[in-house]
Amino acid sequence: MLRRLPLPCLQTAEALVAAGIPCARAELAHLLDAGSGERAAGLDTALQALAGQALVWPDERGLLHAVPALRRIWPSALGLEPPVAELLADATAEELRSMLALLRLRVPVAKRQRLAVLAEHFADRAWLTAVVAGAPPGVGPLLAESSQSGVALRALAVSASGETGRAARWARERGLLVRAHHGYGPARMPAEVTLALRGPRWHAPFDPVPPEPALVAVGPAEVERETVSAATAFGAQAASVLAECAARPPVLLKTGGVGPRELGRLGKQTQCSEAVVRLVLESAFAAGLLVGAGDSAPTRTGVKGGPRRVVAPSKRAPDPEAGGGLLAVTPAYDAWAGRDPAGQLVDLALAWWTLPFTPTASQDRDGKSWPALISRPASPGCRHARRGVLTAAGRLPAGHGAARSAGLGRLAGWHRPLVDQLPQDSTPFALVIHEAELLGLVARGTLSPLGAALAAHSPEQPDALLESARRLLPTAADRARLGTDLTAVVTGPPTAALAALLDAAAEREARGTASVWRFTPASVRRALDAGRTPQALAEELAAIGTAGGEVAQLPQPLAYLITDTARRHGRIRVLQPGCVLHGTDPALLAELAAHRMLTTLRLRLLAPTVLLSAADPEATLAALRAEGYAPVAEGHDGTVRVERAPAERSAPLPAQRGAPGRPARSTPTAEELRALAHRLLTAPSTPEEDGEVDEWTEETAEALAARARQLTPSAIRRLASAIRFEHTVTITYQNPSGDRTMRTLSELEFDPPFLYGWCHLSDGHEEFALSRIQDVLPAHG
Repeated sequence: MLRRLPLPCLQTAEALVAAGIPCARAELAHLLDAGSGERAAGLDTALQALAGQALVWPDERGLLHAVPALRRIWPSALGLEPPVAELLADATAEELRSMLALLRLRVPVAKRQRLAVLAEHFADRAWLTAVVAGAPPGVGPLLAESSQSGVALRALAVSASGETGRAARWARERGLLVRAHHGYGPARMPAEVTLALRGPRWHAPFDPVPPEPALVAVGPAEVERETVSAATAFGAQAASVLAECAARPPVLLKTGGVGPRELGRLGKQTQCSEAVVRLVLESAFAAGLLVGAGDSAPTRTGVKGGPRRVVAPSKRAPDPEAGGGLLAVTPAYDAWAGRDPAGQLVDLALAWWTLPFTPTASQDRDGKSWPALISRPASPGCRHARRGVLTAAGRLPAGHGAARSAGLGRLAGWHRPLVDQLPQDSTPFALVIHEAELLGLVARGTLSPLGAALAAHSPEQPDALLESARRLLPTAADRARLGTDLTAVVTGPPTAALAALLDAAAEREARGTASVWRFTPASVRRALDAGRTPQALAEELAAIGTAGGEVAQLPQPLAYLITDTARRHGRIRVLQPGCVLHGTDPALLAELAAHRMLTTLRLRLLAPTVLLSAADPEATLAALRAEGYAPVAEGHDGTVRVERAPAERSAPLPAQRGAPGRPARSTPTAEELRALAHRLLTAPSTPEEDGEVDEWTEETAEALAARARQLTPSAIRRLASAIRFEHTVTITYQNPSGDRTMRTLSELEFDPPFLYGWCHLSDGHEEFALSRIQDVLPAHG
């Protein structure tokens, strides 16, 4: 909830926690220096926003209250520790008496009264200032440094010595510093002391006005042109990347995901940057257009935030995280490829809008690169970052855009201050802004009409975004301009049918808002090899150049190219025979070709003395001999191959060995056999033994084996048994960065392709990808 709030709301909430709940509005306004003018109006707006989220509300006396969760979010709000009454709640009566005596205050009898007197005087900032002013040398600078930093410095540690140690001890004896009751660790400064030392002119940070980035004047027409250009280019690039995945599916890494080599190949083939390839793959996978193709794997079901359960294996292809196999397109891709450019872009934009991570982020916190389509920690802040960028771009003055993305990023940070920054971001929100620009959601530094439609997208108006995209983007072109230089130029995105025809008969040279193909002898031959006749190819190419319902004539160079290629096409034919028969008697070979009992060989007379058989040499020899002919086999060098039956020989007898040196075993007696049988029958059965014949455990083991192919069968059985009987196991796990750790897990739950359990190392529930589990061992100790 707090991730959606802008910076003034968070500053107001933190200040309210620091001031103490309940708090008067006047006191909060004084702390934030928001007593009048624009700052007071900003405070009212922030309080209204917090009240709208049910986080802060006023009572009948005008005091502000807040939910208790805010104290847990800011345990040391504004760098302030709890008040003195809370820090000294565990102090003994004698310790309180000593503090009051040193401060020359009256000492009541009861401990509660002593603590009340101390808290009453600490609330007087003038009195506290006077106490610090009369302290020995070194105390004032020590306390002032801690009050400004808001943390317990090393000088406040109990182990401090010398002048610093004497100053810290003097302050602790009078309650100006309080250490834990057990006497260890750094000291803590009560909130009253910190505020008194910061002085009456100190105020909590409060920024009710968003930062103003450097602006440039842009008109609506410029923004619309930039939007159309970016969205059209991205749609064409996405179609090219996915078409390449359909033609030559990328090979997945054994550890899961699409590696740098395949990303580079896709980028080179489609002339796209790695960022575009990653953005297309992640969005298409989220939209259901791509899937990891491999062996059968278990499906994953489960409600977000709810319990996970083990499901039976199915025949669906595994996710890319499983590792190995290929990245293939799904049947949904065919429907997507047949849609207009606006529909294609909307599908990918909606998938990007809901991704739980930033798709173009290719490095982790340690600077190590990770593949695309690999499991990574989900971060709700990524969704809020996208909304923050679009919100910031939409709040700029009309007719203006941010001159640089860094200025827009700082403004987005004001709208979403709790969003984590990515390691690759050179400036705030750099990757998210770049993705929005690629999709045409941000153009010329401001919010585009397409971005405004995406930000306002809701289930109540599901078609508003598509209508906006269709209004902006051009329709798919089904015509091409065929030039005399053997090129075909398509202005705008081509339809799927037009792109398929030109890809089959020409080489694509350029992509984007205008696509260019060039006809070559090799490309025309490729189209003829695919089954098209020269006449059909010429008619299809002439049809895409029609204008006004009339069929255009092919350019003469293209017509000559098709005719010349067709004249030479098929003059030489290559086939794969089973074997060749030849002889010196043409009548005999003609007889074999017409023999009814040899029709299974599909004999074909190539020459009077040459026959072609579809069967292999052994099957052909057997069929001819069965019909009474006497053929011989011939080697590759033309010599007759001699066939000899293998001679049967008995196995050699082993050499005689001497008697073993160890004494012979004695035959057990009947009494010993009965005792052994009794021990076996009365031995308690273990869960693992029961699990070996348990049908549920066997299904779980099969599902695990489909995902964790790197594990041995024994490790698979051990893990399945631990899931079935709620055992504790120790796994060897490889992190995305490549490091291996040993994790002891209990309370295991299997939800393919992940394993969930209580990790004894981190003392919490964690998620583990099955493809990264290297070994499973029984837990000891």
